[in-house]
Amino acid sequence: MLELIKRCPEYVEGYKEYCREMYDNNVIYFRPTNPDYIDDGWFSRTKPWYDRKEQGLAEGQPVSFHYWAVDGGKFIGEFQLRTDFPEKVMLDIGSIGYAVRPSEQGKGYGKEILRLGLELARGHGMEKVLLTINDENKASIHLCESMGGVWEDTVEACNEAEGQHLLRRYWITL
Repeated sequence: MLELIKRCPEYVEGYKEYCREMYDNNVIYFRPTNPDYIDDGWFSRTKPWYDRKEQGLAEGQPVSFHYWAVDGGKFIGEFQLRTDFPEKVMLDIGSIGYAVRPSEQGKGYGKEILRLGLELARGHGMEKVLLTINDENKASIHLCESMGGVWEDTVEACNEAEGQHLLRRYWITL
């Protein structure tokens, strides 16, 4: 049974394998940590930064909660929730980000991660969330629309992983 859990040391190796799979498959729509940076001390080095992000204390970063998606001990993907709407959220990363490792795609995990993530957003008192999706990411567009996403507009965007691209913005009311 799939569950979203807070980042924890027990799943670091699974997270590293997921990151390697994402990089090896050149997934650009959701770029996780470079797996070459994940060593024995990675979790303890990065935990304070993630804690600051949850408290809104990471300079230049929106309030953000990070979860790992696991199913029966297997690392499946991740989910990110941003609870405020600064410009970076509105025009780049959205209030929700999610990903499924390529070897587990097409099994319904994306829908379940998003469903569980929407429950988390409700638990944080959010009334709506913004998903920003690259116009070429047809699978994510389909998933978002099937989960009640309402298209607002498409804007030009640019980031390191995707370069210049069109970004669709969808709202999901909770």
